[in-house]
Amino acid sequence: MNSPSPSPETADITVIVPAYQAENTLGRAIDSILAQTILPREIIVIDDGSRDRTADIAQEYVSASELCSVRLLTQENLGAGAARNLGLKSATQPIVAFLDADDEWLPEKLARSLDVLNTENADLVSHDYVRFEGPDSVYISCARHFSRRSDPMVDYFLRGYIATSTVVARRDVLVEAGGFDPSLRSGQDYELWLAVIGNPATRHHVFPEGLTRYHVTPNSITSQVGLRHAAAVRILYRHLPALRGRGKHPRCTGIFRAVIICVQASRAYRSAGNYGRALAVIFRIPIHVISVLCVRMDGPVERRNFIPMDEATE
Repeated sequence: MNSPSPSPETADITVIVPAYQAENTLGRAIDSILAQTILPREIIVIDDGSRDRTADIAQEYVSASELCSVRLLTQENLGAGAARNLGLKSATQPIVAFLDADDEWLPEKLARSLDVLNTENADLVSHDYVRFEGPDSVYISCARHFSRRSDPMVDYFLRGYIATSTVVARRDVLVEAGGFDPSLRSGQDYELWLAVIGNPATRHHVFPEGLTRYHVTPNSITSQVGLRHAAAVRILYRHLPALRGRGKHPRCTGIFRAVIICVQASRAYRSAGNYGRALAVIFRIPIHVISVLCVRMDGPVERRNFIPMDEATE
């Protein structure tokens, strides 16, 4: 008679999975969590007002999972930022990880992230990933940007190299930073990571292992050019003061970021055949240069608490 297999090791982690119209991918995402070599104690799926079978699929895991707790929360369609905030507010574990319903993890993702979190005494860790778009894939090296200079904040401000489905962090650090800004239609994650690592007291580390498969789908916010561009501009001006004292020429960093935003949007519009919008975005670069030169750099980053502390589950 075969002896029963030992139960997988568990860790004090909550995995937060925002899901919208994700009936075709949610099962793959949850299965990749349940296949981890170290399991989280709980998985929270937040159905962001889906009209398909997303909630039904999540409920099947709530009823059937014996490996770890699976919870389903629902809300009206408020966006990924609000869904992640609800997950943060409801999480019962001191460490949180994020996995978008479109994406999936390799089996060692949580084990390696926890190892680095503890070894580096970090508050937030992330890693490289593999980007899939249809049959094509490309390895995205995030760690090389992190290692480029002694203060990684400047490179993160420019390139936003932290992918949310790679993040493992201490929950209290994210709650203290205020959580995700739901008023941003795109880039809520980039903006929160800016707020977190812009705090000199925060310790973060990016390691060079591609443990997440990031899938670009029609529902992906990365496929919506206008939303991405408008949000990126808002975030640029909100966080410009955080560059003060970081590098020799912080305003030059802000100008360079404005150019990157406009060039990326122009390329995306051109790829979609919208040449008028592509040209209009480029023509706005001089306006951003003047604006960056005029912004006060001595004030605080204007950011509020998007997860009220009296409502957050401790």
